[in-house]
Order: sequence, then structure tokens, then C-alpha cells
Amino acid sequence: MLVQASGLTYAHGGNEVFGGVDFEIGPGERIALVGENGAGKSTLFRLIARQITPDSGELTFRRNTIVGMLQQEPHFAPGVSIIDAVKQASAAASQIAIRMRELETRMQEADGDEFDAVLEEYARCQEEFEALGGYGADSRAEEVLTGLGFGEERWGQTVSSLSGGEKKLVGLAQLLLQDVDILLLDEPDNHLDFSAKDWLQSFIKAHRGAVGIISHDRYFLDQAVNRLFELEDGGIFAYPTAYSGFLVAKQERLEREAALRELREREFKQLKRSAEQLTEWARMNPKFAKRAGNKRRMLEIERTELESKPRPILERRRIDVDFQTSRGGRIVLDLKGVAKSFETRHLLLPFDVMIEHGECVGIVGDNGSGKTTLFRMIAGFEEPTAGVIRMGPSIRMGYYSQEQETLDPNKTPLDIVRSVKALSEPEALGFLSTLMFDRIDSTNAVRNLSGGERSRLQIALLMLQEANFLLLDEPTNNLDIPSCEELEDALLDFEGTIVTISHDRYFLDKLATRIIELDNGAVREYRGDFSYFNRERGNGSVLTQTASR
Repeated sequence: MLVQASGLTYAHGGNEVFGGVDFEIGPGERIALVGENGAGKSTLFRLIARQITPDSGELTFRRNTIVGMLQQEPHFAPGVSIIDAVKQASAAASQIAIRMRELETRMQEADGDEFDAVLEEYARCQEEFEALGGYGADSRAEEVLTGLGFGEERWGQTVSSLSGGEKKLVGLAQLLLQDVDILLLDEPDNHLDFSAKDWLQSFIKAHRGAVGIISHDRYFLDQAVNRLFELEDGGIFAYPTAYSGFLVAKQERLEREAALRELREREFKQLKRSAEQLTEWARMNPKFAKRAGNKRRMLEIERTELESKPRPILERRRIDVDFQTSRGGRIVLDLKGVAKSFETRHLLLPFDVMIEHGECVGIVGDNGSGKTTLFRMIAGFEEPTAGVIRMGPSIRMGYYSQEQETLDPNKTPLDIVRSVKALSEPEALGFLSTLMFDRIDSTNAVRNLSGGERSRLQIALLMLQEANFLLLDEPTNNLDIPSCEELEDALLDFEGTIVTISHDRYFLDKLATRIIELDNGAVREYRGDFSYFNRERGNGSVLTQTASR
């Protein structure tokens, strides 16, 4: 075993996160951590990474075990380039390389005995550098950057010029190049396009040590892991399966536990009746007193055990999403000759596409291919360089923004909901409670809400707008898996039209009836779900009026 936990407890702010959990992690295990937001997934990673200590219990590591954890906000030296930041990941090899360059300079100036001494030290450094994989470090750094979607033309770019998501990817590249026994990856697939996700899945499978993964991408979890920890009610439940198998295994476990609980409660009632009967007999005949006392003690032991173990919850409370709408026209959206350019760059070549009532169209493409720009043009926030965008008659659009700029950061969810629909305060609070907002959350400024809470607030606004055309930009980002599933079910029941940008392959497979791919300015369509697109990628029908520049 690389790490073993026994009776681990941890509390934060007076709230119990873990209550005496046991688990083991061995070499070659690729473990997904799943659970509702706030269940303690990131806390468990920090415990394993020794960033925090448990309140009680033992966390034992195999000797010399090295743990590497992906930082959400990594820090870099000022002015460092992407390629240099990643090459510096192998600190030991980098230090030896610096020393070797110093020795090379000295060899040019030394002679006699000094030259022999420098040459001898250089040979030792060379041997150690080779043992650390130093000669392949540059090529590995380039391979990892390419795999994560950083083309060679970007390697010289300073890290400080990158977005927060891209900086995290540079931090991921650094971590993947380190020789660690346990990799802890918290949302590593955020900000990755499909090709980069495929590459990361392959890297994780080939890693010689153990890997822990927190991700809301169920497709990614199905492909990358061979074991799963579910964090729930302060406990950890282990399953020897990927995500899809976990759903079945969990339901079977809950049903077994519920049946066992029901049996024990029946036995407890029988024991209680027996104790009461013996107690009554003891009042009339003292010879039953000892038996009655023993039975009451047994009853109290059984009562304590039952009360210490909560009743299995077969169905937990989730967000309640329901999109009410009315039918619009047959043609929802018609784009003719639409193009977008920035100075000399042609982001989107002229293309035509028509979207009809009832379709769910997924927009996919590499990062920077123009997906969000296309959405902003459809929503009216940007103008196309050429072409016309027409919306059909009686179409009411609801827009879900990945950047969440549609939410006023200074207003509360209660304020925002009441500005969209005339509701009394109790009505608005009741409505928000269906999206898992309590009174405190509902009266907190948007700027203080978590990413998941802001996502749920945007869903609330879509529900109130009663739109018949939903424009959704990464709607499952920041949602926990149960909330993703509720959103998917509501969208499947939605009687209007959906156009969505998503990197969530599971989401697209469940909902999409057509995929539109943006690829280096060209636009292609695939009449099917994500799995069909994945099989036929590159062979879709070309929608651009000019297939090349």
C-alpha cells in the first residue's frame, strides 16, 4: 500500500467532514472521488498531500512516498515563459543542468589538474542527470504541453499573460512531469478540449503510481479510473469500478442496507415487546426480574446501535429543475453567410446553418475555435463580420453564460429572481429553495456565491423566463454530478430548442441530436450524438461556403 487511513476524522468550522473513515490506496490504482459539493473531496486530497492534519486517526504512508497535488491557483516566477516554467518542473535535473553549464564554462578556461577535476565532476553530473531522465526532459515537456493543447507557437508566451484556467494547465503540465508516487488531480480536465482530455486519459492510465481524480466529467471518469470513492455523510464508500458501474453498485448497496435496516427494526420491535412483557410479568412475579433486566439491557444496546447508524437514504434531495415553455415557430434560428474576423485572423469562415424546433445542437471545437464568440453573436452581444442571423417568429431566448456576466455581482439571488418575475418574498424564497438555496444564500450578494451557486442561479432565471430557445454555454461547469443529472433530465423533458457549448461528453451524448464542429475557421455538422461525432470526427458535412482560406 502507498497510503492507508484508519479511523480518520476531520472537522472544519465546527462541522464534521470525516467521521472515522478507513481507506487504502495502492500502486496502479486510479481512483475517482465523487460526492456533492461540500462533501470533502478537496479536503481529503489536502489530507493525503499532508497540507492539513487529521483531528484523530492514522494516515500511514509507505516509506519515501512522494505525493504531488494539482494547485488550483499555481504561482510562477515573474516573466517566465510557458516552456521554461514546465521545464523547471524537474527541479533536481534542472539544478544539475545549471551546474553542468557552469562546469562547461570552467573547462574552457581550466588546464592541468584543475581541468581533470572539473572533467571528473562533470562526468558525475552527467551520470546523475541521465539517471534523472534529464536528457529526455525537454522532449517530455514539449510532449506534455502539446498534449494539453499548447501549440509550439505559444511556448514562448509568458505565463503571466494567460487566463486563470490556462495557468492551471501549465501547473498541471509541471505536475505531470514530476516523478511522484501519488498524483492528486482536482478538476484537471476543466479548460481542456476533447483532444486534450483524450491525451490526459492516456497519460493517467500509463502512470506507474496511483492517481486520485476529482472531476464532474462522467465520461472522463469512465475512461480514466478503475476504482471510485464516494464521499457521503462523513463516510467514504469504495467501489471497484468506474463511474457507470458505480451507479448500479451504489443502488444495490443502498437497497441491501435498507433491507437490513428494516430487518433490524423489526427485530428491535420484537425485542421491545418481549422486554415490556417480561417487565410486566416481573411486577407480578419477582422471579422474572432478572430476565426482564437482561432484556432491557439488550434493548438499550440495540437502540444505541440503531441510533448510531443513520437510516439509508435511497433518494436524496436534489435541485428541482423544470423548464416551462410554449411552442414557437418551426424555424428557430437561421444563419446565412455568417463570418467573424479579427484584424487578419478569420475566426469563422462564412457558413450557413438552420436550427429547427425541438433540436438539441451541441457546438464543439478546440479552445479558441470561436464557440463563445458564435454564441455572443446569436445572443446579440457581438455583430458578425458578415452574414445575417435571424430568429424565428415567437421565439423567446434564454441565455446561460459561462462567464456569468448576466448576473449583477452586487445583487442577491432574491433581488434577481424578483426582478425577473413578480413574486412575493416568501414565493421567491420558496422558488429558490427548489434550487438548494437557503435563506442565507438567497440574501447573499452574488459576488460572494460559489461557482456552483451562481450556476444554479442562472438555471433559476432560465426557469422563470419561460424561454422556448435555450442558449447554454458550458451549463454543467461548477455543478456537482447529481445536479448535472437533474439538469439533463429537465432538458430532456424540455419541449423547446437547445443550442449548447459543452466539453461534457456525457452531457452531449445524452442530449444532442446534432453536433456542429468549429475547426480552424471551418464549420462541419454531424447528424447524431457525441459518440457518433467522435467516431466520424473530421468527416462531417461542411457548412462553410468556402472550405479553405
